[in-house]
Amino acid sequence: MSYVSEAPREVGVGLRHATWWFYFQNVSVIAAVVDCLLILGSSIAAGVGYHLATTGGVGDVQSYVGIGVNSALLFVLFAKSRGMYRPMSLRLSSNVRSVTISWSAVLLLATALLFLLKVGDGYSRGATLCFGVLSLALLIGSRAVISKSLRNASAHGSMLGPSAIVIGEVGELARYTKSDLLRAYGVIEVGRFELPPGDVGEPGVLAESLSRLTLAVDAARQRQAGTVLAALRWSDMARYDLVREKLRALPLSVMLLPDQAARSILSQPMVEVGSELAVELQRSPLTTAERTLKRVFDVVAASGLLILLSPLLLLVSMATMLDSRGPVIFRQHRKGFNGRPFTIYKFRTMTVCENGASIRQACANDSRVTPLGSLLRSTSIDELPQLINVIRGEMSLVGPRPHAVAHDDEYSKVIANYAFRHHVKPGITGLAQVKGLRGETTKLELMERRVDLDLWYVNNWSMWLDIWILLRTCVVVPQRLNAH
Repeated sequence: MSYVSEAPREVGVGLRHATWWFYFQNVSVIAAVVDCLLILGSSIAAGVGYHLATTGGVGDVQSYVGIGVNSALLFVLFAKSRGMYRPMSLRLSSNVRSVTISWSAVLLLATALLFLLKVGDGYSRGATLCFGVLSLALLIGSRAVISKSLRNASAHGSMLGPSAIVIGEVGELARYTKSDLLRAYGVIEVGRFELPPGDVGEPGVLAESLSRLTLAVDAARQRQAGTVLAALRWSDMARYDLVREKLRALPLSVMLLPDQAARSILSQPMVEVGSELAVELQRSPLTTAERTLKRVFDVVAASGLLILLSPLLLLVSMATMLDSRGPVIFRQHRKGFNGRPFTIYKFRTMTVCENGASIRQACANDSRVTPLGSLLRSTSIDELPQLINVIRGEMSLVGPRPHAVAHDDEYSKVIANYAFRHHVKPGITGLAQVKGLRGETTKLELMERRVDLDLWYVNNWSMWLDIWILLRTCVVVPQRLNAH
């Protein structure tokens, strides 16, 4: 069976209700122009406003314009290189981090150039700070407006794009609705043709396929389609060759959509390997630059915290000795980066020091926990000696929490991809912990949720994410959730 939509009438309705700026192909240009205007306006407003407030004059407006224009051009180049102007990449949720990183880089570069070229005398540090904050707020705000406008336009059918004829097999076509094609490819479907199932080498199937392809070609001409989309199984080369040969009669672009098998592969990042492209099926451990950045941050922050908290560490050590018999520091074997074993340090909070093949997790009202230990565990003060592990390079401030070796062996047998947690260094705090998954895991589902968050962290690491987790930890720890 073949199906041809009543698209000309639907497109006409869309034209009456839509305005030109919702044309799919124009969204990228409009977003870039808006960014330029916002940055230029922010530069002038920040410079004039700051100087009016501090000196009573407007300052050098010409320099504000120059800085705004150059910063705007730099930002657009950064954003374009990061794919931030693709229409469906303008969602607020996926753009906040990219906008922040790109704008921070532009601001640092612009500030450095002003200093090196000694041309920023008319633009004070206060004005620069106001410019940076105001521009970032406006850039994120504009993304929110654009994102909402795109969602509304898509939902109401008022986003326009080139018309397209869709051809394919029933199973593959079923995965693409009209709204899917508009959202993903920016096209308006004006005709859909289903090819018959079976081997195109069979005379009956071949004849029916040719008949439907002829109908599709005629519809493309009559409806003035701008492109043709083919939804075929990539492994069916005979059908692919037939469709491609028949569509040569049309002077239109023909795009082969990813089939069900290829879609899962192409959703992974594309990377350059030599002079060719390859699909990154698994993210490798952090790059050399990323590891260096994370390590420098860890050493500086951990050293500073050790010095700052040394009075507290000394006080807790003395209190632990007076509270119960046993060592002040509890040591236990854990697995770190690449599964390498190391010894973790914690303030002792129990009357036992288990470190064998069988270890029972602490639970609520656990009789093994000392009175002081209960306070240390609920406030996570018992974890502070791990700052030494961080300085030694065995741990990081942020990363998947290391589990006892016995628990690693247990969960790796029942949770898929559990070992993937070891692709980065374990952390004193982590994404799972700030999401409320800390303390005892009484059910396997709880550990699976924790592992899912750990894997997301590994695949999406950034310095900004580490900083957010550290700040979030400061909010979560005082609440003492699930801490036994």
